[in-house]
Amino acid sequence: MRQHLVLAGDVGGTRSRLVAASVGGGLLAQVEGPGANLRSSGPAAFDTLAATIAEVLEQARLALRAADADVDDDTSDGPAGPLADGPAAEVAAVALGISGAGPARAAEVRAAVGERLDPLGIPAERLLVTDDLHTAFLSGGVGDDGLLVLAGTGAVAVRFRDREAIARRDGMGWLLGDVGSAVWLGRRTLEAVAADLDDRGPRTLLTEEVGAALGLDLREGHRPPSPTGDPRQDLIRALDEHLPAGAPAALGRFAPLPARVREDPVARGILAAVIQHVLDTVQALDPEAVLPVVLAGSVLTGPGPIHDEVTASLQDRHRSVSPAPDGLPGALLLARELADRVAG
Repeated sequence: MRQHLVLAGDVGGTRSRLVAASVGGGLLAQVEGPGANLRSSGPAAFDTLAATIAEVLEQARLALRAADADVDDDTSDGPAGPLADGPAAEVAAVALGISGAGPARAAEVRAAVGERLDPLGIPAERLLVTDDLHTAFLSGGVGDDGLLVLAGTGAVAVRFRDREAIARRDGMGWLLGDVGSAVWLGRRTLEAVAADLDDRGPRTLLTEEVGAALGLDLREGHRPPSPTGDPRQDLIRALDEHLPAGAPAALGRFAPLPARVREDPVARGILAAVIQHVLDTVQALDPEAVLPVVLAGSVLTGPGPIHDEVTASLQDRHRSVSPAPDGLPGALLLARELADRVAG
C-alpha cells in the first residue's frame, strides 16, 4: 500500500527545521539542519537545505517501514520481512517557509529549491515556497488577519489581511535594516565594544562578555597573552576567525550578551532600542490597535527582557499577543492544503 507524505519546513537564516507527516495523520520524523537565506547564509544554503529535506524524508520512510514491520509481527505467525519490503512512500506536497524568499527573491528561491528536490522525486507542482513570514503568522493561530512582528536572524513586521501581506516594515537585510534582529543586536554589541576599547564610547561590561565569548582578555591582553599586543587588534583578528566571510548571520552569536548584563547602561540602551522599535512598529502598522499581534523569532519569543517587556507593553495597551516560536505549524497547514489541491 502506497503511503502519502507531506513535508513542511521552517527555514531561517541560522537553522532549518523540517518535519514529515502522513497526509491525514501525525508526525513521522523531524530533523534540524543549517539555515538557508540567500542574503545571510552563504552560497551553499540550498544544497544544505536539500540534504536536510532528504534526511527527513528518509527518516519518515524508515518510520513507516518500522510501523509496517510491527503490524506484520502482530498479524503473522512467521518472522517479519526486512524493512526494505515495507510500504512505498510518495511525497504529496512540500511547503517551505524560507527566510529571504519574499517578493524580491521568491522566483529565484523557488527555482533553486525545485531544482534540488527533483532528484528526490518531488515534482515542481508539489512544491510551495513562501517566505517564513506567512508560515510564522499562520503558526500564531489568530486567523487570517493580524500583525506579525518577527525578530530572529533578521527582522520584519507585516500586516496581513486574508493571509495576504498588505503592509510591511523592514526586512531589508542586515546591511540596510533588520532593526532588532539577532544580527543587529550582535553588530551593535560589537560596535559598543570597539568604541569602548578605542575610547570613542563609554566603558561597558559588554567588553568582558565579548572577550569571554572569544576566549580573550580584551582589557589587558593577559589571558591568553595578546597575540598582537593590542586588544583592539585582538578583537579584529578573533572576529576574522570566528565570523565566516559572506555569512553575517554568524553575528547573531553575540545577540544574547546585552541581556546578560542588562544593568550595564550601554547594554540596557541596546535592549531599550529594540523594545521601543517593536512598539513603534506595531503602532505604525495598526494605529487603531484592533488587530492581534503574533510575535515570532528567537529574539521576541525566547526568554529574556526583550520578550518580557514587549509582551507586557503590548498587553498593557490592550492588544492580543500570540507567540509563534517557529513556523512549522503554519508550514504544515500549507503543505496539507497543497496536498488536498494536488489530489483534487
